[in-house]
Amino acid sequence: MSTPKKDFTEEMKKFADNFYRNLDFSLANLIEHILSYDYLPMKSDIARDLGIPSYTLSRKLGLLRKLGVAFSINIDFLSIGLNRLVIIVNDYLDLNTVQEYDVIGRFLCFYSPILLPFQGTLVVYYLPNMINVKDVISKFKNLVAFDVVNKSLYSKAKLTQHYDFTSKSFKIDWDRLYKLSYTSNTPYRNIDLSMYGSIKFDLLDLLIIKELEKDPFNHAMNISKELGVNYPKVLRHYNTHVSKIVKGFRLRLVPLPPENSLYVFIRVEGDYSLLCRIANALSELIFIAGIHLSFKGVMHIISVLDSETLNRLLKYLRDFKVDFNIYLLDRYRRVVYTIPYTEYSKFLRGWTTQ
Repeated sequence: MSTPKKDFTEEMKKFADNFYRNLDFSLANLIEHILSYDYLPMKSDIARDLGIPSYTLSRKLGLLRKLGVAFSINIDFLSIGLNRLVIIVNDYLDLNTVQEYDVIGRFLCFYSPILLPFQGTLVVYYLPNMINVKDVISKFKNLVAFDVVNKSLYSKAKLTQHYDFTSKSFKIDWDRLYKLSYTSNTPYRNIDLSMYGSIKFDLLDLLIIKELEKDPFNHAMNISKELGVNYPKVLRHYNTHVSKIVKGFRLRLVPLPPENSLYVFIRVEGDYSLLCRIANALSELIFIAGIHLSFKGVMHIISVLDSETLNRLLKYLRDFKVDFNIYLLDRYRRVVYTIPYTEYSKFLRGWTTQ
């Protein structure tokens, strides 16, 4: 039975009020520090880097969970043979229809109805290499746009830069974001696709990643018990394979005030290098759920923010003279799926379309 919209809104508001009432510089700095890793460290490594005992870190992580903050892992999908295909159609498609689209329905990643500027649908698929993009998009009528995503970036949540702890309100430093976007040095250069052929993974690696998606701080010993696989084998796979696939942490859940918040998707076109710099800057905002980039000079921004912040964000994009379209999504009917683990064949050692 689904949760009524009113109950969901009230629950999220309660979480948000509690979170910002307790948020201080120390907790904000902890969130920021965890999101700064570009690899997956052990919890003991994080505690060492912070200069605190492991039990203190565990207590702080427990407090964040109580306040509605949850972490997951940032997966490099190219390294496991998956791209992501984003499709926008000017037609409402119900979830069941999308799920029943031939083989590709089993690889659904994200679904949301579009409310404005038209009644449409946003669909994202995990796209195995053996599936042809044209075969997928041919199934959709009233196609507005489609893009293959090659790189994803998630919120770094730099609250220490964009939140006023005295007034308990967001004070976005737009000057800082402009400066970051104009900086020529960016960590998001063109990706060397040749390296992905040498990255090894198998079903056990995917099962370990599945456990880490639920709790990225879970120790390899606990994961071995969950999977019923001996600890040395899990640890070996963790260190040799999983470490090359998981690129740090991302926020899975953070309490944002639901009242007057808009759930928006922005499709931006421009020079790829510029889009990378803009993405790097905007990732400092906690409102940004994800930024996804295509080598063809397209960027997708998914965010939850109020109308005032949205207008300021759109001005920011206009100042860089990039083309963009904005879509208002249905926050309550959107569905997000994890990696389609069941579609991986341990016998074929790859994704199956059979």
